[in-house]
Amino acid sequence: MRMTDLVACEWKMQFQRVSSLLLLLAFASVLIYGGQAGRTEHDERAAAIAGHNSEIEQAMAGWLDDLRELERLGSAAEVPPATGSAMDVVFASSLPQEPLADFAVGQSDLLPFAGEISLWDPDIRLFSRYEIADPVSLALGSFDISKAVILFLPLLLIVFCFDVIAADRDAGRLGLAVAQGASVRNLFWQRLLFRAGIVLFVTFAAALIALASGSGEASPGARLPAFGFWSLLVLLYGFFWLMLIAWIASYNRSGEFNLLALLGLWAGLTLVIPAATSATAEALYPTPSRLAFLADAREVENETRLQEADVANQFMLDHPELLVDQESQIPAFVLSSFLVTSTVDEATRPIVDSFEEALRSRENAIGLFRFVSPAIAANSLFVELAGTSARRHQDYLTQARQFKAGYAELVGPNIVAKQPIDSGFYQTIPEFSFEGEALFARLARGMAPMMFLLLLSIGMMLLVNRRLRSASPINS
Repeated sequence: MRMTDLVACEWKMQFQRVSSLLLLLAFASVLIYGGQAGRTEHDERAAAIAGHNSEIEQAMAGWLDDLRELERLGSAAEVPPATGSAMDVVFASSLPQEPLADFAVGQSDLLPFAGEISLWDPDIRLFSRYEIADPVSLALGSFDISKAVILFLPLLLIVFCFDVIAADRDAGRLGLAVAQGASVRNLFWQRLLFRAGIVLFVTFAAALIALASGSGEASPGARLPAFGFWSLLVLLYGFFWLMLIAWIASYNRSGEFNLLALLGLWAGLTLVIPAATSATAEALYPTPSRLAFLADAREVENETRLQEADVANQFMLDHPELLVDQESQIPAFVLSSFLVTSTVDEATRPIVDSFEEALRSRENAIGLFRFVSPAIAANSLFVELAGTSARRHQDYLTQARQFKAGYAELVGPNIVAKQPIDSGFYQTIPEFSFEGEALFARLARGMAPMMFLLLLSIGMMLLVNRRLRSASPINS
């Protein structure tokens, strides 16, 4: 049988049926919807970051105007008494979005991506934004095109490929084809690759639509390299499932057996194992109670405020070189608030560290399960590529706290001495800027499980090819 005849026959028998066309249309619709949902989430984050930056910029512009008025007129200036205090300087911070952030939401709908850095707030309250969205929706997570690929691409491959030779063998047509000189092995691979090619064509066509319609601030040129990596990951993920389907189909069983076995594997590898992994990681490395964390922090803060005078006196004893400006108009509570915040940060740092350690331990535990679940392996790379992983968000929170600590160390002497900073010094203070890992470094961290799945897929392909040499064209 010529290749053109096979393609024409397969197209007529498999893809010209109304049910098949509707299934492909439904799959494409789910992918496009996932792309639109991811773009909506991306645009909402971008709007929130832009609004946050604008709000801080306007507030600090007014603060700077008051400071310059104070410098120009001195005590005759009609400005608030705390004008010029470094305590009132506020910084905007945000986690930059990667060019392909709309393709995988990850945990960016749960974790902070923007926040105000201020010395008035202890570390525990820098990112205390409470979610007001539907808790069920938050628990399920946002939908995106990567999640659609992980869940539904294997299903489409199973539906169209599970009976690649079983249907003809059960109907008695396979024996007739072999009698006319056809090879079971060649027929198997040609049909399998053609059917899978149609499914992958629909996948990438929908992905290109999502790529073109969801560029946002990033230019198409900036998105194309990331999209190339994303496409490669989709191919690797689809290749694993295709070889798994081929492995089951090569056992020469009935189509019903193939379908039930493959659906069981799909449920186990994409639903059961990821859910069990999350539960196991949480059981082994439970997150410290946030309620207990907040209660301890508030208790430390209250105790410190009751001892404000002692804290201030101790600080002055430890730093006798500081000369307090007794004539300064800056209220005394500004000094005490700075010392209280510093004391609370120091006392609660072990609790913050315990949260971060629990997160790192869970990430490491989940990393082991990536070798047994292609869904976990693919999802981890998708979110790393999109820049929406929990690790990247945690890096952002850590850098924001470090920036606040560095600023406090820089201006602490001015605050304690009740000395205002001048406008020239203010303009030399650097803004917060997130420094993340390079894309290749993030991907390299999660490529080992995917390479393992690739080797496993090649092993299944060789085994299938060997088994097809002795496959019977009739029912055994």
